[in-house]
Amino acid sequence: MKMVMVDFELSDFEKLAGRKFSKEQMEDAVLYAKSELDKFEDGKASVEIADTNRPDLWSVEGIARAIRPFYDKGKTPSAPKMKNSGLQVKIEKSVKEARPFTVCGVVKGISVNEGLLVSLIQMQEKISNTFGRKRKEAAIGIYDFDKIEGNIRYYGAEPRKVKFVPLDFENELDLDEILELHPKGIEFAHLLKGKKHYPIFEDSKGHVLSMPPIINSNYSGKVEPGKRNLFVEVSGFNLEIIGTALNVLMLAFADRGGRLETVKVIDSNGKSFTTPGFKREKISLSIEYLNKVSGMQFTPKQALQLLEKMHYKGKIQGKKLLLETPFFRTDILHPIDIVEDALIAFGYNRIGPEIPKVFTQGSELAETRKIDKVRDACVGLGLQEALTFTLTSKEKQEGRMLLKSEEFAEIENFASLNYQIFRKRLLPELLEFLAKNKSVELPHAIFEIGKTVELHASSETGVLEKQKLCIALSNSQGLNFNSAKSLLQSLSKMLSFSFKLQEAESAFLIAGRSAEVLAHGKSIGFLGELHPQVLQNFGIENPVCVLELEV
Repeated sequence: MKMVMVDFELSDFEKLAGRKFSKEQMEDAVLYAKSELDKFEDGKASVEIADTNRPDLWSVEGIARAIRPFYDKGKTPSAPKMKNSGLQVKIEKSVKEARPFTVCGVVKGISVNEGLLVSLIQMQEKISNTFGRKRKEAAIGIYDFDKIEGNIRYYGAEPRKVKFVPLDFENELDLDEILELHPKGIEFAHLLKGKKHYPIFEDSKGHVLSMPPIINSNYSGKVEPGKRNLFVEVSGFNLEIIGTALNVLMLAFADRGGRLETVKVIDSNGKSFTTPGFKREKISLSIEYLNKVSGMQFTPKQALQLLEKMHYKGKIQGKKLLLETPFFRTDILHPIDIVEDALIAFGYNRIGPEIPKVFTQGSELAETRKIDKVRDACVGLGLQEALTFTLTSKEKQEGRMLLKSEEFAEIENFASLNYQIFRKRLLPELLEFLAKNKSVELPHAIFEIGKTVELHASSETGVLEKQKLCIALSNSQGLNFNSAKSLLQSLSKMLSFSFKLQEAESAFLIAGRSAEVLAHGKSIGFLGELHPQVLQNFGIENPVCVLELEV
């Protein structure tokens, strides 16, 4: 997963953290926030966040919040106190298809300056693009609260019937025109593609606040230095995801002195709830488990003191800790997560190495020896080995291969669409390799041996890993079904296995020039000539024949 980089002014960080730092002190301090110092010069710093499940750390406010207890001997920080803003946001049924949920909050008495705006824009970008999957799962809107009149409607509007002036524009545009003409509309139009109604936030006077997840209005959605009161909303499809994003933003405002106020949200079924909401989950930790896993010898009192620095609350009950998790975190799912936090608080650099009490001698796995034989056979046939990533995109594995409704093992919180799923076939990855090497002299004869992952309900992990071999041959002429079949026959002799071919059709292979490979009555792969449309999708100019087998 791609790590998150946070840039900030050192003076701003020191004000939030409550003390000054030298470079060496900063290097040590950011370790408590699961981070590494990347740059420290000219009054600026960059920190690389190692944890992609901690959006609370993706800002200068979040990093300062994480390290503050290690330098402040006060009590464990509490959730900010909030009062009711009196504002209501009503979600209408017309928005259900496009973007059904929103959570909201109000910030009062905050001093908006250039420094805050820079931090805010960076935090919005990190949360929307990474945690929010490029605004698909979470899109953030921040507004000048003083320009909002009355309660707010969140509804689905017909694209040509609603007009407003989008951010940084001077003229009114209807919703379709915004998707066609505004830079953000062009960039994110795909998120509303095919929808009959587009989401709209609108106040009681009919002033449009925004069209999520695209753009704010220039009237209330432009936050400038000097503003004191803000309205914040996050929209999406999952209340837990957008609720986490809202909490992270609101806490950052609270850390800068803002007073937080709640908003009453009424969903399309008439059910109401209040946001934001900060709550601690209860979980217990056995000291015996902590010490066994960590290799340490913590007493219950020592363990509790360490975890309090990580924003936990708790008490000792015999040989267990009864804990309440930090109010801003949603990533604590198991006692092992608490063990990690205890060790971070103790300091990895303080843990001395030990010589293992039991020595074992390693040896090569039988599976590895088998794979090496297959690799040697391929090299002996004049093939060149390629190595591609296990993580890939749906578009490559499905769309470009002319496949529909494929099921993949998907990363829940992927950082990039290019690394969204685990590959199910090696072939699409080798085709992209060929496409990127069009300038290399023909013929091309490449292979890869690697793991693929398929969903498998009856397995313990829910997935099945397979070692596969894929071969791709490309030339300007003379390649056909028999070229792949000849390779398969050579491999069967070199590796001493028998096979049968059975006529079969595949969306990505030419009908009548493809086959299924059987061994002991079981399908172990396919071979054939690649469909011209697939060649075009990958930008390959010459015919390609392929063979993919389960090793």
